Amino acid sequence: MPIPTKEELTERAQLVRIHEANCHIDFPTPEEIAFRLAIMKRLGLGLGLKELRTVTIDGPGKAAATPAQKREGR
Repeated sequence: MPIPTKEELTERAQLVRIHEANCHIDFPTPEEIAFRLAIMKRLGLGLGLKELRTVTIDGPGKAAATPAQKREGR
């Protein structure tokens, strides 16, 4: 694997920050779920994670739970 450039490292760091920020959204909309999934895919591919080599990630599979559903334990 070639040594990443400063620009690639900066992009990766920004993606990580975006992903961390997205993970603190308690009740994401379907669009936010799709965005989070896209960021995770980009990070995983950029890092060459072996877990992603044989996996197909589809998304979003289902909408996030609403606040009422969360309280009811669904």
